[in-house]
Amino acid sequence: MTRNAFVFSIGYSGGTAIVDRKLEAKYGRLTTRELFAEGLYKAAFASALYDNNTEDLEWLRVEYSRLSGTSYRNTEELKRAFGVSEVYPAIQRTSYL
Repeated sequence: MTRNAFVFSIGYSGGTAIVDRKLEAKYGRLTTRELFAEGLYKAAFASALYDNNTEDLEWLRVEYSRLSGTSYRNTEELKRAFGVSEVYPAIQRTSYL
């Protein structure tokens, strides 16, 4: 699964990732922090998770907690909040909407 397919995925159907074509086209080249600055919090979190970037994951936890007025204690809580848990190796295809 490519980074953009994971970052802009809106769901899965069996072994297929369903990807938002417009978001990917407009924001696909942005870094994790740039996605966050654009207000794409879930995409930013997915980007950091895909890259396994612990520094960005911690930065996102702190910044999103500040913005939302909530105290997320760890990455696991953000995974639940955004509905993003891991890069699925079983995903073999991508479908664009």
